[in-house]
Amino acid sequence: MRAKEYIVANEATLKYSAEIRQIIDEMLPLRSSRQQTVDYYNRKLIADIRLQACLLQKELYEKNNAMQTAEPEEFQMREGEIPVEIAASVRDELFDVIKEDKTFGYLYFLLGNLRNSQRPTNPIDCVPDEHGIVEALKISRDDYPKSSLSEFLDDDINFAKYQDLTDAGITDEAKLLTWFNNAYRIYDEMRLVKSNPIAAVRVFLDDSSYESQAAKDLTGRFICEIISRTAQDDKRLGRIEEELDRHLPDESSLPDTDSSKFHLQQKKGRKTDFVRVMNVLLEMGFIVDSDASKAKKSDFFQALGKLLNENFKDYQNLLSTTKGASVSDQKALTKVFEDMLAKQKEIISK
Repeated sequence: MRAKEYIVANEATLKYSAEIRQIIDEMLPLRSSRQQTVDYYNRKLIADIRLQACLLQKELYEKNNAMQTAEPEEFQMREGEIPVEIAASVRDELFDVIKEDKTFGYLYFLLGNLRNSQRPTNPIDCVPDEHGIVEALKISRDDYPKSSLSEFLDDDINFAKYQDLTDAGITDEAKLLTWFNNAYRIYDEMRLVKSNPIAAVRVFLDDSSYESQAAKDLTGRFICEIISRTAQDDKRLGRIEEELDRHLPDESSLPDTDSSKFHLQQKKGRKTDFVRVMNVLLEMGFIVDSDASKAKKSDFFQALGKLLNENFKDYQNLLSTTKGASVSDQKALTKVFEDMLAKQKEIISK
């Protein structure tokens, strides 16, 4: 069980839940570093031990003991440090919170060593497994928020999604970083109530951090993909995936992440003129199928639609309108070609 999940499940019995939550949140970005974990432990969790050491040094100094010839400094609490009066109790609760969470292997080693020194008859095997900590962090997927996009991309699932998003034209690194941070935040919040799949999905549905419904739907599909690929043995997460899937549109109706970055200019008449020009090129045989035969119009306009992120299913209606206009107003039919001729002359003259 992850430390965060333990807190949620046992909050009613945790005497120092507020302090424990703060410690876990502050430790999240430090877990992969032994030294940063040690520094945090010494700065935050051992005020009582430091006080005992200070009092012992003072006693030795006052007795002119050769082991303490210099007058020790007065004991002072450090900023943000857990108070002396509760430090030992907080450490005991913290040990229980993290003991099943392998991502806190270095902190578990420090707390376990302290316990072993105090209770030597029943020692705890707490030697940290560096490789195991790294692998546990990959599996837990709660190492967020990250400060740079590159930190997310050292992962196959994240990198594949990054490629999908950039292929779809979403290339701004700041937006991509925000997207990944939000996606993992929501996924983590859902897991904290994973015993109730309806409540977990409600976390996703009620979130308002996304710029559009399409972006939110993409995130929902991404969360489903993470669960499917990394948590096959967790039945509760499997139920969340099934429930979340019910609230998401079909894959076919999501924005096409394989679409091109090109778009037809959204100006009145442009779509009709474009269809006219492409139709003439087809009729003249400029475009052919892979076997060099004349291209089928429906297939050609479908391919154009993917290239330009446009729906050309109505190309026949647009051409029919062209035919009708040609009877009453020949210029409506030929204007785009006249404009093209003028532009070509302009290009030649440059």
